[in-house]
Amino acid sequence: MTPPKNFILNTKHQLLILLLLTFGLNINTLFNEYAFDDSVVITENTIVEKGIKGIPEIFTTDFFGGFKKKDFELPGGRYRPIALMTFALERQFFGKNPFVSHLINILLFAILISLLYKLLQTHIFREQHKYLAFITCLLFIVHPIHTEVIANIKSRDELITFIFLIVSSFSIIWYAEKRSLGFLILGLLSFFLALLTRESAVPFIAQVPLVSYFFYKQTIKKSLILSIPLFAVFAVYLLLRISMVGSNFSTNTEIMNSPFLFASHTEAFATKVLILCKYLSLLVFPYPLSCDYSYNQIPYIDISSFAFILSFLLILGLISLAVYTFNKKSIFSFCILYFLITIFLFSNFVIDIGAPLAERLLFQPSLAFCIVLAILYLKAADKYSALPKISLIAVLLIFSVKTVLRNNEWKNNQTLFFADVLSAPNSVGTNLYAAQQYISKAQNEPNNELRNEYFKKAVYHDEKILKIYPHYDYIYEGLGFAYLGLKDYSKATDIWLKAYALNPSNTNIKKDIVDLSNILYNEGNKLYKMGNTVEAIKIYKKSLELNYSNIDVWHNLSKSYSLINDKKNAEAAWQNVLLLDTMHKYSNDGFNK
Repeated sequence: MTPPKNFILNTKHQLLILLLLTFGLNINTLFNEYAFDDSVVITENTIVEKGIKGIPEIFTTDFFGGFKKKDFELPGGRYRPIALMTFALERQFFGKNPFVSHLINILLFAILISLLYKLLQTHIFREQHKYLAFITCLLFIVHPIHTEVIANIKSRDELITFIFLIVSSFSIIWYAEKRSLGFLILGLLSFFLALLTRESAVPFIAQVPLVSYFFYKQTIKKSLILSIPLFAVFAVYLLLRISMVGSNFSTNTEIMNSPFLFASHTEAFATKVLILCKYLSLLVFPYPLSCDYSYNQIPYIDISSFAFILSFLLILGLISLAVYTFNKKSIFSFCILYFLITIFLFSNFVIDIGAPLAERLLFQPSLAFCIVLAILYLKAADKYSALPKISLIAVLLIFSVKTVLRNNEWKNNQTLFFADVLSAPNSVGTNLYAAQQYISKAQNEPNNELRNEYFKKAVYHDEKILKIYPHYDYIYEGLGFAYLGLKDYSKATDIWLKAYALNPSNTNIKKDIVDLSNILYNEGNKLYKMGNTVEAIKIYKKSLELNYSNIDVWHNLSKSYSLINDKKNAEAAWQNVLLLDTMHKYSNDGFNK
């Protein structure tokens, strides 16, 4: 906002305000626990657990290599050793301490804001309005779309990457001004470290000539020349990456990690264009927010749909505007191109990134939106007095409140998933996570009525997944546990058998089926001891559906039939005991005893 004429908001004041706002809006994350995929890098990562000793292994292993529950393989692999190294160091000196983890993220965000403000104020916007950098950074700090990067500890890699890129920007600018080889080496080294932190550093190769052309009055040719050493560094990184984790660009056959698996070519293209517009809409109206947008939160559309036509025309219009005003070096042209350059690599048009949309991917691209909003405000403030100021204050307040509230939702897995299943109700992921949390709550709930209520909610979300994606065998396990908790043994058995039929080679399902058979056997024994023989027989039969070779169940089933004078079934059950009793466990027993 434009201060009164008799007040000078110098750069020190501006930076102080930005830092106070950075800490003020995110301080509530300090009391958060680990959440979502923090387990990938901290709580369940065997390499990170080694601390400093694990660092050499980190530099030769895929990002998910140390994750204990790794049961998937994403296209392209993930090579991010710098990010994992910070978690290993943190684990070495502080152990599992979410307070420290969140504090580090806030401090990194504060460093980022300080560097970004300095870069914009002293270099990029040096010939622009004196408050453009300040207002841009204000909007960047308060924007709720950044809550995932700050509140999700695992997304620290986005913070570190952006910091390295800003340092590289400074160094390249100083090299261009002073022609000192040392600055060029520092710039290339920072870029290389950014690449080792996260793949979102790759678009920087195009950002440098873009900034050179628009803000340093360089020709297109001279601007592009600046990219040559960056390309060389990228080539070195790519060779290192392939040698360590391979290329692995094969198609994933699991919808959760390959979001366009079931789409035709035209549907995939149309949906990706729609998602690109979805990114834009989240910048303008960041509500609702979700940690997961997996299948089928954003349903496939075709090129004949109105949603695609509208999205395509919007993107085409923005590109046309950028091209039309390119020679004029319009800042709006710069912002459009910056946004498209930074988001395109992760839009699934180039490679399948394993997710249709992720809010953290807007961290760098959102800067373009903040610049545009700041420019529009300053232009309006020159013509009008009160309305632009009121509008800016309203935006800052609304975004700030949403940021604080969203940070609270990231407190732990329960608060996050229970909130996000409402924000993304058709996502397989959010429903799966919510169901898992309800099962966890039920297992720790002493009150029978509440426990059953939690199990019912788990069943609701799991069955919702089956309507969305009936062939998702993983969900049958959770649903089976939920029915088991409700003591609906018939449905629990049916669910597990369906899971086995879908994926008979899954060793986890096989083990679960044997475990469930034993659980039902024990439940049958309880009913048998209580004198409820008829119900015990029903449970024993369900147990045998899961594990036909369970000799103990056949034995007790035979005895149960004998108690109700059903000699025919008692003898039939006993014949199975004799057939299976190779160890002569029941050789001295008989079906009539």
